[in-house]
This record gives sequence, C-alpha cells and structure tokens, in this order.
Amino acid sequence: MSGNSGYILVIVVGIIVLAGLTFMNLRKISKSTADLTQLKKRTLLWSEISLALFVLQLFFRDRQGGFLLFFGILTLFTGAHYLGVLYYSKNRGK
Repeated sequence: MSGNSGYILVIVVGIIVLAGLTFMNLRKISKSTADLTQLKKRTLLWSEISLALFVLQLFFRDRQGGFLLFFGILTLFTGAHYLGVLYYSKNRGK
C-alpha cells in the first residue's frame, strides 16, 4: 500500500467514525428530555472555533493540505452537531 492510498484510507475511516458518532449523539439528543440551551451554545462555540481554524489553514496552508482537510472534516462534524441540536431545540419550542 503506497503512502497516498494509506492517507486516503485513514481519512475515509475517520469520516466514517465521526459520522457514526454524530448519528449516535443525535439519536441520544432526540430522546433526551434535558434543556438543550447550554449544549446549543457549546456546539456553536466549537463550530465557530473549527471554522476559524479551517479558514486560517485555508489562507496559510502548506503544500499537502492535511491540516486543511482535518479542519474541514472537524468543521463539518461540529456543524452537524450544532444543526442537530438547533433542530431538536426548535422542535421542543425552547
């Protein structure tokens, strides 16, 4: 296995793991009766941080772009959590 295909394999496995975590977390949130206000604030904060790191890396990236890809995936992961929490909090009317 060459270095490039191993790199792609790690990225694909990482995306699958993060997608599974997102699915499991959103299922638990949908069944939860807790107040989602604090979780909404935290997920928004982490989404903003990951987006800022992604944009910084976009402007100051190296040739390979590994960190750019990492922060892009992290931004999608945190953004999906934020949108899920926002959806479930609006459905509850809070």
